[in-house]
Amino acid sequence: MPMPDLMENGRGRGLAKVSAVTLVQGAAAAAAAFATRGLFEAMNGKAGLPLGLIAALAASGLVIAGARVLARLMGERLGQDYALAIRLALLDHAAGMPASAVARRRSGYMSLRFVGDMTAFRNWLGKGLPRLIAAAVMVPAACAVLWGLEPRFALVVAPLFAVTLGVMAVVGPRLEPLHRRLRARRARIAAEMAERMPLAPELDRMGRRPAELRSLRKRTKRMIRAAMRRLAWAESLKSLPDAVAGLAACAVIVTGAQTGTGTGTIAGALAAIGLVVTPLRDLASVWNFRAAYLAARRKCVAALAREQRRSGQGDTRLPRGPLDVMVRDLPMPGGSALSLDVAARGRHDLTCAPSDADALFSALCGLEKVPPCHVALSGICLTELSRGSLRRGVYRLSSAPAVLMGSLRRNLALGLSRQPSDARLEKAARDAGLGALLDRIGGLDGPLAEGGRGLSTHDRSALSLARILLGRPQLVLLGDGVWHLDPAARDTLAAHLERIGATTLRHPTLARATGGPLAA
Repeated sequence: MPMPDLMENGRGRGLAKVSAVTLVQGAAAAAAAFATRGLFEAMNGKAGLPLGLIAALAASGLVIAGARVLARLMGERLGQDYALAIRLALLDHAAGMPASAVARRRSGYMSLRFVGDMTAFRNWLGKGLPRLIAAAVMVPAACAVLWGLEPRFALVVAPLFAVTLGVMAVVGPRLEPLHRRLRARRARIAAEMAERMPLAPELDRMGRRPAELRSLRKRTKRMIRAAMRRLAWAESLKSLPDAVAGLAACAVIVTGAQTGTGTGTIAGALAAIGLVVTPLRDLASVWNFRAAYLAARRKCVAALAREQRRSGQGDTRLPRGPLDVMVRDLPMPGGSALSLDVAARGRHDLTCAPSDADALFSALCGLEKVPPCHVALSGICLTELSRGSLRRGVYRLSSAPAVLMGSLRRNLALGLSRQPSDARLEKAARDAGLGALLDRIGGLDGPLAEGGRGLSTHDRSALSLARILLGRPQLVLLGDGVWHLDPAARDTLAAHLERIGATTLRHPTLARATGGPLAA
């Protein structure tokens, strides 16, 4: 999947509008400089202050302030829009990746991708490019104003601006490796904290608390050193315009004194220099934003280049009724290949290795990359089936179903094409063994925590069973969730499977299950 383009979806037009607003700001700055000169000349001439010039100076200040705020707001809107495009692209790409590949990504890595990197993308388009445009407009405008006031002022100030821009161009790129190093160390700390925080009590029991604290302190100190190095370079660049502004002011005053230029012209020139300091300072921060953007972009491009599973990407629907299964030389994680034929209807026990059965179940659910024509359901290649057809036709009873933060109602109906009535949802939940959970959390509106945190293995398995009871699966994959169901729920499952006539595949480990009609 390609990286979202900076200028698509109207963002290019948005930057053009920011440029137009910045041009207005430059014109107002020029008007302020000339109005300042006129007012000082009027004061030296012992004449009254022209009201028109006073009004022009006041209006210029208001226009500059308003244009600056408007440009920042427009830039922020563009940055947020681009960050949204990146989020959508990453989530859409992750949704199409093999489930095993997503599981290998650390939670700290994933959270940083959606938080830290989004700030870099937002800032580049929202602040970096608009500030670059502002500097590209305001610096030449200031030189033009100085030339209009007194050409010799422009001749002495322009080289100072040129040297400043040259130093920024040379030193600015050094920020990129500093950003990469800082980003890597932050990511490492985030990943380790995400892994260790839930295990903190157990780590303490195993005597790991002092070692973990030492490790965290050591890594944090390294991160702080990297942050200080980056900050030192970034702030040095940002302070350069202030130093150059002082030199430029001295150059204007000295040149004016040597040439006998009027104080009004000198005051106007100093006003023009003062108005260009902020754009120059902002230009120095552009390199900081650019370095962060390039570091984040490199990681994002790599993430979007990861392979897609391609299963469930077709447009063919499953036929009605129970499904037969054909597997031919399906590559397994251990390097072997699996082949089997399963007739429609009835219960079929798998005899392969448990790890191979896990991989097969994930493949049949459309969650893994499957070579074309290696797996077929009722004669239809898995890669030719639509995502919706697989979702409606194939169900898996697992002790680790997908659980989202929200109400129990939402999680029971997750994946269903139509929202069942509350009465049907509650009946399925109680039949599956979720009666105690319903009473404990206050019914269907009761909240479930993120990822089902706080649910027991029995509750998770019962939730998986409830989804089967609410659907009409054609192929049911019985996994470890059966172990954790109570006998009544197993009876309910067996009766439901008998009634709908679905094909059932049992995980090899269930051969050791005891009790209930689903036991061996």
